Amino acid sequence: MIRAKSDEEAILYACEVHAALQYKGQMRKRRFERHHLLLILALALASRGALLATIWGTDSASLAPDSPTYLAPALSLATEGSFKTDQQPEILRSPGYPAFLVACGFTGPLGYGITQIVQVLLDVLLVYLTFVLGARLVSPAAGLWAAGFQACSLVATLSSVKVLSDGLFAFLITVAILLLLRYLEEVKLRLLITAAAVTAAATYVRPVGFIFVPIVALVLLLRQRRIASVAGFVLVFAGLVAPWFTRNYLAVGYAGFSSVGDYNLLFYEAAGVWAKSRGLSTRQARQELDTMYRHNLEAEKIEPKSPRAIHLEREMGRAIILSHPTTFLRVHSTTSLNSLLPAGTGLLEMLGVTSGNRGTLSVLHTAGLWTATKYYFGSNITAVLLIVPDVIFLLTQYLACLAYAFSQLGSRGLNWSPAGWLVVLTILAFVLVGGPAAVPRFRLPVEPLLNLAAGAGVAMLLKRRKLIRKNQTDTGPNAWTHSPKAAVLPEMLAVRLVK
Repeated sequence: MIRAKSDEEAILYACEVHAALQYKGQMRKRRFERHHLLLILALALASRGALLATIWGTDSASLAPDSPTYLAPALSLATEGSFKTDQQPEILRSPGYPAFLVACGFTGPLGYGITQIVQVLLDVLLVYLTFVLGARLVSPAAGLWAAGFQACSLVATLSSVKVLSDGLFAFLITVAILLLLRYLEEVKLRLLITAAAVTAAATYVRPVGFIFVPIVALVLLLRQRRIASVAGFVLVFAGLVAPWFTRNYLAVGYAGFSSVGDYNLLFYEAAGVWAKSRGLSTRQARQELDTMYRHNLEAEKIEPKSPRAIHLEREMGRAIILSHPTTFLRVHSTTSLNSLLPAGTGLLEMLGVTSGNRGTLSVLHTAGLWTATKYYFGSNITAVLLIVPDVIFLLTQYLACLAYAFSQLGSRGLNWSPAGWLVVLTILAFVLVGGPAAVPRFRLPVEPLLNLAAGAGVAMLLKRRKLIRKNQTDTGPNAWTHSPKAAVLPEMLAVRLVK
């Protein structure tokens, strides 16, 4: 037993020992976090690698209906050095993902196999970035849970092996968000410029990246109140995407970045309004609009896929939407939520258990989720049972998100940090932008952010449960904290105070 000569000496010694115990605990906690993070990354790599090995070399499983629209200009870029489809300048797709395909050597002996391998590795890295997001914004425990959710995310796993731009876009957007979070903390100009450059790169991969710019501008302007920062971000971004606007105008006279928005405006957004206002299925509405569109092309002698044809798509779509604005808002908002549905059907189709492209999305829009589910699965009980784990996982993820969201609203209201606003507005924007075209993979850009909220929710609930247990074992007035170990710390030190 140690006998202190004075109260001051005893207190000093107790503080030193307590600090040493804290340091030891922190080191043990860091080793614990590294160990579990490595296990999570290994799980992510194993699951994605196993799926890739299963479908390796199978076009039907690796390619989606949209894949050829990327492969064709990529082939032109690799063989001719020009960005064309059918010997015509390509304006439907932006060059980001086709250039990625070329960089991965898809014209080589392995075809797009190298692309799939790189995408798997990037997706595992995205799991790590999800941990970094959680650890930076909430806590290391929340980061681990978020990374675990991301590692087990079926929509992310499927996208990592599909020849589509979603996975690469999600990775780049997450990098941009991390850079912006660092900028909000450190206020270093190079971080802001790099974030703008990465956002531009993401927009070249998927033009929907444009919606991220006003979110960043709003957060910087309203929360940081620095107009110079907003101007810097916007100018760097605009300077990097402007060359493609120029290329499209000079090549074919199209004054836009990508015509995919005009196509979706008519054949998805306007088709949804047309179907709702006339009591049709979306498939029937799309067929009627396509007939009308082709008739107008012939009547006005417009060449298909020309700038005038694209302008006609835009004008027809706008006319239908403006004539039914309330219907448009209702249809767009409700169908956008389809991006939050389970992605298990994609795995079933990839493995050949079910078949896709049978008009299920049209049934979903017209008759609702339950009818669409019965239409898709029919009497295939095996497929229903196989999708149950994904449904349970998704419910757990969303319930944890809601728990954390309600907790934050209850404790802070809307008084969030700039980082909080950036996360929330990004989630809302990318979830609600899809409209009638929305499918589960459309939520992939914000899947790390959803998992961040889910991880924070799980960590919060576990912490509260732990605190409740500690309160039950609190020794009362003599306890230093709510921790039972801390409560008996004086006895552990065996210090006797002597006057």
